[in-house]
Amino acid sequence: MTDNLKGFVAPLDPVGGASLYGPPPWHFHGRSLTIIGRCDPDAIAALVPAPLKPVGEPLVRFSLHELTCDIGLGRDFAQRHPERSRCHEAVIGLIVTDGKRTGFYDPFLWCNSDAEIAVGREMFGWPQVAGDLWLTGPDPQTGHQSGDVMAGLVSKSGRPVMELSMTLDGPGELPSQCGAFTTFFTMRVLPDPAGGPTVREVYGSDMINPTAGDRWIGAGELTLSAPELLPLQPVEIVAACTNTISWAKPYAELVDRREVPV
Repeated sequence: MTDNLKGFVAPLDPVGGASLYGPPPWHFHGRSLTIIGRCDPDAIAALVPAPLKPVGEPLVRFSLHELTCDIGLGRDFAQRHPERSRCHEAVIGLIVTDGKRTGFYDPFLWCNSDAEIAVGREMFGWPQVAGDLWLTGPDPQTGHQSGDVMAGLVSKSGRPVMELSMTLDGPGELPSQCGAFTTFFTMRVLPDPAGGPTVREVYGSDMINPTAGDRWIGAGELTLSAPELLPLQPVEIVAACTNTISWAKPYAELVDRREVPV
């Protein structure tokens, strides 16, 4: 028996080297494919937890990222351990406000990294679940060309979740009403193993130095298959883009805490 177990999170060991991930900030870089859809405002509102509220036009961001992340263990770790630092994420983003700032709340998120899933669910409240994800990229020698197609596919447990694609027109920017990749809100849901009320905590995070580059826009297509996504089927595809991206994820700040009876 010992009181000397070390590490940032489980699993702990005597030297602290077994932890699944390290502390913030986490550094990310990679490439994204994003479709912006105009959706049913009632369907959006039904997914936004209090005290957050939808704001602006009823636009939803459907994104698939191919990323390298240091999982809080540093740049050298990420470079030497591609088996742990490389991952994909698919994110559904709703534009919301807490009354002080505007950002994205992500009600659904799929990922293929155990560290990303764990830190999301147990620390920050990102609703990450395991999935299989694929994303085509630009030609490694010639880069993007007008007329190229980028496509992304997300599935879970052998069933399709969503499929995104775009035909590239040329370099360009997303409309300003599509929201900025800066502030994100999350909700951590903590059931009580002793049978008490479930704790729901809303947090806000401002990403550090979010930077996008090599952005191309074009005509997008989106197919939603997962039952939880069907109410968000867009009535219109507003924009589609692909770009490189980098940011660092810091600690978050508590926005709201409440208990919900079982």
